Amino acid sequence: MRRKGTSEQLAKVRNCGLALLEKGKKPKEVSEILNVTTRSVYRWRQEDKKPQRKKRASALGRPRKITEKQTKRLEKALDKGAEAFGYAGDYWTLDRIAQVIWQLFKVRYHPSAVWYVMDRVGWSSQRPQRRAFQRNDEAIELWRKEVLPEIKKVRDLNAALGLEDEAGFTMVTPLKRTWSRRGQTPVRRTSIDHHDRLNLLGVRLVSPKGKKIRLSIKSYWHSLTGEEVIAFLKQILRLVRGFIVLVWDRHPIHKRKAVQDFIQSHQRLIVFEFPVAAPELNPAEFIWTQMVEYVAGTAPHDKYELQANVFAGISRTRISQSGLFSCLRGSKLDWLN
Repeated sequence: MRRKGTSEQLAKVRNCGLALLEKGKKPKEVSEILNVTTRSVYRWRQEDKKPQRKKRASALGRPRKITEKQTKRLEKALDKGAEAFGYAGDYWTLDRIAQVIWQLFKVRYHPSAVWYVMDRVGWSSQRPQRRAFQRNDEAIELWRKEVLPEIKKVRDLNAALGLEDEAGFTMVTPLKRTWSRRGQTPVRRTSIDHHDRLNLLGVRLVSPKGKKIRLSIKSYWHSLTGEEVIAFLKQILRLVRGFIVLVWDRHPIHKRKAVQDFIQSHQRLIVFEFPVAAPELNPAEFIWTQMVEYVAGTAPHDKYELQANVFAGISRTRISQSGLFSCLRGSKLDWLN
């Protein structure tokens, strides 16, 4: 009867038996010590005398069509971008990569097989991040090195931090994915009216010590102008008693003469600007992302229902300090230190 135990336990008993045999013990003595049959001890000794087979260096199966050296060459070629190979649009698909493999190595791959090649070299299918043509990466890096430390230096004077941004919501809200029976695509009726637009001015106010965040928002049903910006700045000044370091983007309404005159007349308000086309630096952008997620799929029937849905999302975001701080960390800038 086979001895009970795991494969690791049985291997340990076998190795112990071989060690006893090497010390001069007889098979019968070893079987009595380890409580196994004498036949098992003889089998161990016979198997131990057999020459060990060398393990195969490569796995069994069909050999790969392209070598490791060719795979590295393929990676370098793909790093150049799809436009370098004459494709319209700098993105890679399985079909395009299969064509590049044929151009480089004269080896044909079915697009579905290219997936395994890309997975083997550590590539994956991803949705690209959108970046504006006006974006200047050098200017953004310079802003990180020069302007951000200046903002922190002013905040050391016990000033609150205000991160401002604008957003708009229309009756045409995005739809969320949902589960349904296969082959029966669900239908959701929504408005197609883009004219009624709820425009929001929002600011995230971080306390001087960075222990608390407040969310202040003002809404309008008409287009935003310098007058609305001034009214919003007055609202911010009422909420904060001391100095405020306000950081916002370079939107034209911020550069109106009336707005600039208002800022000059209020010494408590110290304003900095984000670099052009760098929304990822502004934590307020992530507030709108949460709002869009909340409003998505609601399909309001009129502008009052849209306003109610947006305000409900604002209330849910406002009461969550952990959510507000997570947006602050999501900007990849150390605002608090």
